[in-house]
Formats: sequence, structure tokens, C-alpha cells
Amino acid sequence: MNPGQPFRLGILRESKKPHDLRAPMVPEDCRALMQAFPGTEIRVQPSPFRCYEDSQYRDAGCILQEDLLGCNLILGVKEVALDQLLPDHAFAFFSHTIKAQPYNQALMRHMVRNRITLHDYELMTDESGQRTVAFGYWAGIVGAWHGLRMRGLRSGTYTWPKALETGSYQALQHILQTETALIANRDGSPYRVLVCGSGRVGQGAVKVLEDAGFMALDPQDFLNSHSNSTGSKPLLYTVLRSKDLFRAKDGSPYSSQAFYTHPQDFETCIGPYLGAADLMINTIYWNPDAPRYFEPAFIQHSTFNIQQIADISCDIEGSVPLTLRPSTIEDPYYGISKDTLLECPPFDPHSVDIMAVDNLPCELPADASRDFSASLLRHFLKPLIKDPSSMPGNSLLLNQGRLHPNFHHLQEYAGIA
Repeated sequence: MNPGQPFRLGILRESKKPHDLRAPMVPEDCRALMQAFPGTEIRVQPSPFRCYEDSQYRDAGCILQEDLLGCNLILGVKEVALDQLLPDHAFAFFSHTIKAQPYNQALMRHMVRNRITLHDYELMTDESGQRTVAFGYWAGIVGAWHGLRMRGLRSGTYTWPKALETGSYQALQHILQTETALIANRDGSPYRVLVCGSGRVGQGAVKVLEDAGFMALDPQDFLNSHSNSTGSKPLLYTVLRSKDLFRAKDGSPYSSQAFYTHPQDFETCIGPYLGAADLMINTIYWNPDAPRYFEPAFIQHSTFNIQQIADISCDIEGSVPLTLRPSTIEDPYYGISKDTLLECPPFDPHSVDIMAVDNLPCELPADASRDFSASLLRHFLKPLIKDPSSMPGNSLLLNQGRLHPNFHHLQEYAGIA
């Protein structure tokens, strides 16, 4: 882009199937961007399935057209089909290549051969390393909703719709706030939830629990409430951070720096919580060098009380070893038999129910797109258009087909001699 020339932004129609309903930019933010930078042009490929109508983009001042040739930047959400990757153009989307994922190697090599510039949303961070553009909060919301929904399906006391069937978080809130009493245990004992992780995903999960009337306890009080439930509120939750989940094998005090540098030197200490809770919501992505929360056979112990696990992170046989495969929005739950430790139908009396949907934000596409778009506008698009030369390189995976220096270790994966 040459200084002083109008900026042309393209928005792709999602090509990956099943179709993703989300949008990287929502119409109101398109309008805001064009107002902030007069002369900016936004071209939007028409879509019959996007969560915002084509007419909404047209009314915002966008141009609806298939051809995005000549755009300075082209936005998508998920991986882009190879035939949509215009040579010598710049794109931004989730490429799922930065960990050398085998299933996207062809995508990476195609981008290298065609001199693509790629800004990967997963790399967009602030000065402290925190991600600025992500869907994680909405993954947490939908994942926690699934956890409570599984509770009703197992107990038979209530049947809630999938988040996708409600259309918005406002509709979920109404159910949470009017049907809270249905969640509580019939015998009057508190219903307890563990939230593993306090990041963006965990914050989304906590939002659901708070809206349902759960009371927060610190981890130790949560354990104490299990041994003495007299007078306790019927709905309780606690948030476990890494320091609550793991301890050093040599008995030294927990150190976050030591844990993230040498996770193999730590062991799990989650056991007491697994005996004190009914539902686990896991929001922490797993480092394969770190210990798992428990081994599969532990679910056969009398001290294991968890009935449902909403594994938002969906690391297969990872920190939650019962997560044997991803599930889908259409069929979100499966069981793990306590007798055989093998997959079985969910809600069996002798099983643990698992939710491992790996594209949860797609269930509330309009809400999730609105937050994502606002972050993208603030943290990436406005600074980029204002002064392209001042943009930090931390969002770049490829620059005209060349790997950013931070990713030289991907040369073989990318097919670069």
C-alpha cells in the first residue's frame, strides 16, 4: 500500500465446510472504519449463510462483489480455500499452521508458492503477550452452557436448547435467570462446578455461571463447603488456576515461571476437587509436556464425583484423558464408561458425560462476530490503515511468501529449501 492511497479491504465468503456462519467484520464496524478513514473501500463477497445479511453490508456502505483482486488486505475467519488465495495479496485468517499441523501443510505450501502475506489472528497480541483478537470468550460461554445443559439431560429435570437454537446470548440469559432452580440437586446438597482456567475462555464460562446465580468460592472454601454443606448456597463454583492444579514433584513452592518452562517437573494435585464437584469446565490448553489432570482409571474410584466434563480446550487425550475425539454441534456429547473406560452413549448411570465441540463460538455467530470485529478494528485494522509502517510484526506469519523470522523452524513444513 502506497501512502496517501485509499485502502481497499476485502471480506471473504467462508469456504470451509460445514459452513462457518461467523464474520471477521460486522456491518456496523465496516461503516465505522470507512467513516474513520474517508476513501476506504470495503468489498464483501455475497454469502447465503453468513450470520449478517448481504443487505446489511450494502446498507453500511460496502460493495458486494465476488472479485477481491487488488484489495490491500482480505479477511476471512477459518482456513481459506486454495482457489481463493489470490497470488501476491495479503490475508488475515486463522490458518492453523503455526504448530505445523499436518492437515494444513498443503495450505502453507500454497501460500509460500504464491507469495501470500498472512496475518494470523492467533499471533495478534499486546505488549504483555495476551491475545487481542480471539473468539475464546464465546467458546467459554457456549461451553459452560453445554455443561449445564448436559446436567439437565442426565437428570431428566430440564431440557434446554442448544445455544445455536436460541440465536443469542440474551436468550440464554433469560433461561439461566428464570430456570436456575432446576439445576440444583434434588436432595438439597449444593451443585458444584470446577472451572479450570481464568483466561478469556474461563471468563466466558464464569459469565454463564454468574448469570445462573452460582456463588463463587475460593478453592479452599470450595473444598470446605463439600465437607460441611450446612447453610451453603445451592449453586457453587470455583476457578482453579495452574497453581491449584499442579505442584512441583520435589516439593518446592509453586512457581509459574518454573511450571511454564519445565512442566514435566510438576504433578497434578486436582484430586480433592474431583471428589468435591459435579461438573468440570476445562478452559486451559494443554502442553503435552505437562501432567494430565488425572489418569482414565481414576474415574473408577469412589472419590471421583464428576458427572459431566465440558472440555472446551478439546485436547485429545490431553489434560482431560477422557476426551477421545472432538464432538460436533450436531452431536455434542458422548460418554466414557466407568466399567470399560471406552466410549459409550452419554447419560448412562455408569458413565461420565463429555462435551468436546471444537468450534463452540459458531453456535452464537452474531454475538461472537460482534466482539471479534470490534477487537480487530481497534487492535489491528485502524493502526494498520493509519500507519502501515508502524504495525508490529507479531501478527505476521508470512510476508510475500517468506516466513517471519519467528517461524524459521517451519521451513521444512512450508517446503522452503
